[in-house]
Amino acid sequence: MTILLLALTLLPIVGWSQNKVEESVFAHISKNITVTGETVWFTMQALDGDQNFYSKIGYAELVDRNGQPVHQVIYPLYLGKSEGYIEIPNDLESDHYLLRFYTRISPKMSEKGVFSQFITVINPKKPTKSKATVQTGKIYPPIKPSTLDQGERISLPKKSKTELDLSNSNLGEVSSISISISNPFLPETHSGYYQREIYQEIKENLELIPEPYGHIVHGKNLNPEIDTTETFFLSAHGVQSFLSSAKPKENGDLYFEIGALKAYNYLIAQSSDIEKQLNFSPELPFLPLEFKKDFSFPVLKLEEKDRDFLSDLITSGQVSSYYYANDSVEFAPIVIGFDADKTYLLDDYTRFENLEVTLREYVPEVLVRKQDKKTLFKVLNSPLGSVFQENPLIMIDAMPVFDTDALAAFDPAKIQKLEVMTREFSFNQDKYSGVMSFTSFANDFGSFQLPSNALYLNYPEIQKTKRPTSSHLNPDPAEPHFPDFRSTLYWNAGPDISVPFTIFSSEISGNFEITIGYKEASGKIKFASQAIQVKD
Repeated sequence: MTILLLALTLLPIVGWSQNKVEESVFAHISKNITVTGETVWFTMQALDGDQNFYSKIGYAELVDRNGQPVHQVIYPLYLGKSEGYIEIPNDLESDHYLLRFYTRISPKMSEKGVFSQFITVINPKKPTKSKATVQTGKIYPPIKPSTLDQGERISLPKKSKTELDLSNSNLGEVSSISISISNPFLPETHSGYYQREIYQEIKENLELIPEPYGHIVHGKNLNPEIDTTETFFLSAHGVQSFLSSAKPKENGDLYFEIGALKAYNYLIAQSSDIEKQLNFSPELPFLPLEFKKDFSFPVLKLEEKDRDFLSDLITSGQVSSYYYANDSVEFAPIVIGFDADKTYLLDDYTRFENLEVTLREYVPEVLVRKQDKKTLFKVLNSPLGSVFQENPLIMIDAMPVFDTDALAAFDPAKIQKLEVMTREFSFNQDKYSGVMSFTSFANDFGSFQLPSNALYLNYPEIQKTKRPTSSHLNPDPAEPHFPDFRSTLYWNAGPDISVPFTIFSSEISGNFEITIGYKEASGKIKFASQAIQVKD
């Protein structure tokens, strides 16, 4: 468990007069027809025309025909690229949805700043409720993949092993490959992908928030009288813990940079003014993208003749989770914001009944005093050979603690470590009389009573890393007796893609499609595809 601190500089909020960062967004999804509860894999990149990367965070949204997001994902970008996943919610009704990808600035700054693609979701318990029976509105032609130059149509039997060689396809550098069951319900007029042409112009007064270092939480101080000197704290908690702070602008805007933190379970907001009622609201980071008035979704028609196809699809969705690895967390190196002058591992000492006695007995860098019937912790000021007269910045698992009496009476049994800084500490625009940072064994504050004026934030997490067990989405595809019902036969989003490659068909027969994402010499990403038939 690591306590992380980052001293912020002023955030570079984008204004329209500034030089544009034109990110072109491109994504490849593993399949465009799925069942509720299933996972759809994706790879996404956001790069400028010279293949430079800027944003460190990407966003994905699953949107219904009314323009309302039904599922939203935040995920980290590394060198402008990411491999992630969309877990289709179980409560969706059967219908066409639009899956879109962007960064926090790309839709406004580039004509290619949004990537959108239709995807069909089947819920066996909720057939479509759409009243539409015919397509209405203008048809916006999507960008379609080119056709792979492979000569004859590829055909293979069920439960077979086949080697595919794309060396004759005249493609550039291959960046992603998917082989999935074809979607018979999506009209040809809507098969492909869209960029910004289907969306209305973003309002000029929308303040875009660039994220070149990591995710930024935007919040609002809702107090009627804004005190621009008040410090707000935002702490993130999970496998890692992290603290950020900010002072409100005159309009109440607050910006907290979470930096390279990749995993948290929840956020806690506090104010340095513990006597004041906390009146804080987080703003969701997803952009208000609105479809053009004449853009409409295709109609989903499920008929009796589709029963066998839907049965195979539903069976595939029910067993697909078997093939996926468990969630994992990968950490990028993060610069620690303060260097402790002294570290105490409390297991090395006899545990006393409370922290006040523990500090008095073992920690000479901290003096415990009473002042106006309140506990005061005075940290040594080593550079000046004196003692600070105010409380230091005190934290437990990166959560600021302002109730010093409660801390003094706290049982230290679940505290693993104490780090003390015996110098003045500058954190953003504030200066503190040293630092006392406690770390619990379980990163759960050691059961310390959380502040009464703290606010738990209902805020989306940054997606944790999860990958398929293999490119075949089957741990042992060659096993002839294994009940294999994959509707996605192959998914490889790099970084190492070799040609030719081997695929294994499953128990499902019918029409499949291979889709290749490849990079031209100019750096532009394109698609090429070809039909594959799996026979009984």
